[in-house]
Amino acid sequence: MRLMIFSDIHGNLEALQSVFSDADKRNIHRSICLGDLVGYGPYPNECIELVKKRKNCRCLAGNHDVAALWETSPYGMSKSAQDAILWTMEQLSDTNKKYLQSLPDRIDLFNMTFVHANPYNPRGWRYITDRKYALRSFSATSCQYLFIGHSHKPLVITRKRFFSIDFQKVSGPQKITIKDQRRYIINCGSVGQPRDNNPDACYLVFDILSNRLEYYRVPYDSKKTAQAIRLFKLPPATGRRLLKGT
Repeated sequence: MRLMIFSDIHGNLEALQSVFSDADKRNIHRSICLGDLVGYGPYPNECIELVKKRKNCRCLAGNHDVAALWETSPYGMSKSAQDAILWTMEQLSDTNKKYLQSLPDRIDLFNMTFVHANPYNPRGWRYITDRKYALRSFSATSCQYLFIGHSHKPLVITRKRFFSIDFQKVSGPQKITIKDQRRYIINCGSVGQPRDNNPDACYLVFDILSNRLEYYRVPYDSKKTAQAIRLFKLPPATGRRLLKGT
């Protein structure tokens, strides 16, 4: 089975459409979205609808998704994130609000676990960016593969090492074949707001039979999204970040 894993769309319809178009060429059997369909970007309803329509796709709740429902407060976020969430609340249709409310915090599938941020306190939204929180996450699960999003940076973690996936040094897809029985935490990167200094949308395919991780970067019209952000009077700094991947 080839499993598509993607996260952090953030209302960026151009990026999501480009990623789905690219993934459709890669013999995908099932898909899992790790959350944050909304926030920052100008097309929350359209992105939700596109994910809902995708065949054999399951989705988790992200921190921006639950903030847009007032299930957690947006006021602990950055000013730009907060302003975008308050705007998003006014845009969401009742149907799409119900969809966001239905999303789980965790999915377990075979020897894999999927969460947005971390498994030990899913709605605490703490990032797994250092060894302390990686070890907590390993302790909170028994799976071999834990897939996460949230930081917007593609990353592979074992108990001893952090492997950043550096798309600046090597062009094209990054493929990693796992040949051991170690446990892994795997960040799939971000579709709609990459933060690894590469503006191209990022998603992951996990080939379960061959134990191969395949990271793909997909260019899209980020200028068009930035223009829409200005048009809808969302924080302009968000649009500028898209152009740089920061």
